[in-house]
Amino acid sequence: MKRSKIIYALSLAALFSCTDLDEELKSDLPAAKAKEFLNANVDFSSLMETVYRDFDSRFIQHAGCVWLFQEISADGAIVPSRPSGWDNGGVYRQLHTHTWVPQNPYIQSLWNGLNKGIFDATNVLNFDPTQELAAEARFLRAFFMYNVLDLFNQVPFREPGDNLLEPSTVLKGAEATDFIISEVEEVLPLLTQGGPAYRASQNAAHGLLAKLYLNRAVYENRENPQFDQADLDKVIEHVDAIEGKSLDFYWDSFSPNNNEASTELVFTIEGKGGVRSHSLWVWWHAIFPGEMTLPNGGGWNGFASTPEVYELFEEDDIRRYYDHPVTTPRGYNAGFLTGQQYDADGDPIPNVVFTKEIPTIVGASLYNGYRPVKYIPDYENPGAADNDIVLLRYADLLLMKAEALLRKGMDTEALAIVNDIREMRGVDALGSLDLDVLLDERGRELFWEGHRRQDMVRYGKFLGSWTLKEPSDPKYLIFPIPPADVLANPNLDQNPDF
Repeated sequence: MKRSKIIYALSLAALFSCTDLDEELKSDLPAAKAKEFLNANVDFSSLMETVYRDFDSRFIQHAGCVWLFQEISADGAIVPSRPSGWDNGGVYRQLHTHTWVPQNPYIQSLWNGLNKGIFDATNVLNFDPTQELAAEARFLRAFFMYNVLDLFNQVPFREPGDNLLEPSTVLKGAEATDFIISEVEEVLPLLTQGGPAYRASQNAAHGLLAKLYLNRAVYENRENPQFDQADLDKVIEHVDAIEGKSLDFYWDSFSPNNNEASTELVFTIEGKGGVRSHSLWVWWHAIFPGEMTLPNGGGWNGFASTPEVYELFEEDDIRRYYDHPVTTPRGYNAGFLTGQQYDADGDPIPNVVFTKEIPTIVGASLYNGYRPVKYIPDYENPGAADNDIVLLRYADLLLMKAEALLRKGMDTEALAIVNDIREMRGVDALGSLDLDVLLDERGRELFWEGHRRQDMVRYGKFLGSWTLKEPSDPKYLIFPIPPADVLANPNLDQNPDF
């Protein structure tokens, strides 16, 4: 079979796996006829749904997801081995201590999953979609590419119709950044101006562009980024272009009905209460011990906060502690679970006393480590929660604008933004602002949202030391490419020193 026929046969197989078409496909179907047939029968809603579902396990799961790599490789979270397990061959330990190797299976899973998102979004473009659908697919592809760039510095890429039997092109560093920016800027006017946060929109594009321009210096030189004034101006421009979003009550952004309750959500992964399960249940099981109430049973009791994260917060900060009307009747608060835990009747749960300190990463006790409750459990829909998973939030974008202003020397304007946010969180205004203080504020506002590693790299703090982690080598500023992929694609180079 000719290569072109093979490619279209593969496309047909992928298409029909998500449609009800029953036509018999002939192996000798000419390429031109195959393309004509595909374009006449394509189900774009199914193809787009595949891309949106790619976001789920790649951003929130306990294995091989962006959240895991952004929080556990930084000072945000820790997964020590316990009597309940969680060693998993040392994969979490490697991430926390900056000792990961190319063979780490979670690195392979993350790499494959993010690149699948790129492939599936490009696949939509193979079938002559409308201009609006093409813009949506290209934005989603750009979001996946941005995450591959951020984590691996090398982004495999194909144009629609490229020969799948040939190695993909690989974009690296600044070249990849420029391409992703150009893609998002080109499609931005074609995206919807409104709609729910779980769909691609102009707001989401402005948010992604702000991220890209703020981190552009990092992708050019991760050890010593030099921030260009024009890039900082672009950050401010894109944050200012966000429409219809405002600061809101903090916990509404993470409640079961957050898409309707919060005005802060800019881009999310949709949750459909009682309809479709997504990976948020993994989050709850990973932090709650079995003795505590969950929507659908006991927990796996692995993930915990580092002391460094908890110590960022002032005592009256509602981000640290809040008596939430959903959780309080069940015996616990939103924020951080600390010390003795109680049941719904107010009685102490025997032996469940969380300690701030985690003395060892191998063989910790069941209750070492404070436990964050960031997403409020959906007790009405056990197993299929209604919470949307937050990828971009307005407060994050405002803090990025404040950072751009601060790096431009506009301290007063940056401080005003930070204090607006702090006022909404129930804490006193700051008297002054520098980069270290701003990084701490990002740590408070965005704890456990999947941004911490990126922030620490940008601020030059990622190679330092924190609980059970010693200073590390600059090679750990990016992750290695899985060895099998390096062998399969001559355009990929293993990242230095791996």
